[in-house]
Amino acid sequence: MRDKAAFEEHWVPDLERWFPEGVDTPGIVLIKVSASSIRYWDGKENGEIVLPGSAS
Repeated sequence: MRDKAAFEEHWVPDLERWFPEGVDTPGIVLIKVSASSIRYWDGKENGEIVLPGSAS
């Protein structure tokens, strides 16, 4: 998505580290992801989180 209003709605100050021009950064896009579960590894442990409303 390239909707500037959506960028502003989801913007947090920590993003300035990678996007110093903020929501006006050329080429910036938002990617919408739909998932039924999340698998993670934090360097020591791993696991899976099944999201509410999913059949997994």
